[in-house]
Amino acid sequence: MEQVEYLEPSLAQVIERIGPQYVTVVEAPHGVDVPVSGPAILDPVLDDAPRPGTLVLLVGLTAGSPDAETTLHGLTGAAAAVVRADVAAAERLAPAARAAGIALVALHTQMPWSLLHTMVEDAVLLGDSLISAPGPLEAPGRDLGSVPLGDLNALVNVIAETFDRPVGILDTEWRLLAYSAVPGQVNDELQRQVILTKSVPASNAPRETRRLLLTTQQALRFHTGEPFDSPEQRVWRIGVGIRSGPEPLGMLWILEGHERLPEERLVLAEEFARLAGAHLLRARTARDADRERRGRLVGEALDGDPAACRRLGLPRTGLTVLAITSQGQPEHLLDAVATYLDAYRRSAACVLRDHTVYCLLPAPDLRTARETAADLARRLAPRHRLTAAVGSPATADTLATSLRHADLVLTVLRSSGARVATIDEVRPAAALIELQSLLAAHPNLLLHTFSPPAGEETVTAWLEAHGDIRAAAASLAVHPNTLRYRLRRLESSGYDLSTPDARLTTWLRLRLSQPPP
Repeated sequence: MEQVEYLEPSLAQVIERIGPQYVTVVEAPHGVDVPVSGPAILDPVLDDAPRPGTLVLLVGLTAGSPDAETTLHGLTGAAAAVVRADVAAAERLAPAARAAGIALVALHTQMPWSLLHTMVEDAVLLGDSLISAPGPLEAPGRDLGSVPLGDLNALVNVIAETFDRPVGILDTEWRLLAYSAVPGQVNDELQRQVILTKSVPASNAPRETRRLLLTTQQALRFHTGEPFDSPEQRVWRIGVGIRSGPEPLGMLWILEGHERLPEERLVLAEEFARLAGAHLLRARTARDADRERRGRLVGEALDGDPAACRRLGLPRTGLTVLAITSQGQPEHLLDAVATYLDAYRRSAACVLRDHTVYCLLPAPDLRTARETAADLARRLAPRHRLTAAVGSPATADTLATSLRHADLVLTVLRSSGARVATIDEVRPAAALIELQSLLAAHPNLLLHTFSPPAGEETVTAWLEAHGDIRAAAASLAVHPNTLRYRLRRLESSGYDLSTPDARLTTWLRLRLSQPPP
């Protein structure tokens, strides 16, 4: 069996992985090869000594804080302390750090403490390196330590070369994050389908399998299931949950095929999954930062800043706003939509506003935009019941109009029960909703003075039947003569329906007096 040993990274390795452009070692009484066991945040309320080997983040302290030196004296046993200051200012604390026997690191950028904490966790999870007895891991090009942190594609290729089997990494919702492409390794039909669609088919993604992998740290073997294998000819796979502490991050899958790997290789798969946690954390941090930046720019574009489209890399013309809602958690919806766009429409960008995800979608026409909306709803249907509304075609200067139209389409869809529509498909209903809003916002409009007649149901049926007495009577389930009598009484009471303008304003008042859908 190959023995995999985990070694804590040195302070020098942690600094290298964070980036020397962000942090600098100012003082190191025991050198920079001291091991780092993990990050810790200074808590002034607790007097507990730090765990041995921790990298303590001095949140809330600066090099000029009156109690900075006293704080450093109390950190004996830690590997290092990080203070937000430039190198020159931090050097004032060097004697106190030397006396405490800990290294002092200057954080000389405006990087958030939370991001630094995550980056230190990444570095510690990755460890010093992956060291094994002589075997596949020592072969040229298969050193996991050479894989850039967060490069999932390079990581799965290293794992695939080690096992000589195709490998994929999925997130916790069965969506593909990375897959191996090693010459000579052949994917089965399921693997090819997952690569094409970027997710595992719902029929081959059992909830129990997901639960087992994400709640344990064991490598488990599964057969693929129909229609991709049969009882006579099983196609085997190894799955391992990827975690960061208690948090599940994803799943590592190794395609064994018809021939199973030796049982001792499962232990190696577990070690790879553990080390993959650091890469997933870094990849997720970078992805979230990019999505946040793009989401902020989408918001600026929707609020009327055309320059935001240029910063997003979007064209000035041929744009459409896509509005999406779901019955689930809006944060989960945003993640699902953003993942879809990353896979299929990388030029698009989205933002979450008031439980609705808004996307800026480059599309030559509404038909293309609708196809994208329908495909999105179809692909996410197993886990999200979406409503997707397509606004009008727009330029970078007219996105506000497309946004308003997309919101109107959403309102129509909520009442109709349909899942996807464009503004052109629901324009009459959307126009009535717009008129209702206009009427509600302007109580002094003359239309408010047209009180609905006493025989409201009778007049509505007659107007909607375009004056056809028999059709209107049938809709009311009364005799035609009864309807004629009712209309004559309305006329004798002074209600005029004899001119086109009178009929139009009467119908509008009746129709708009109904509550919005």
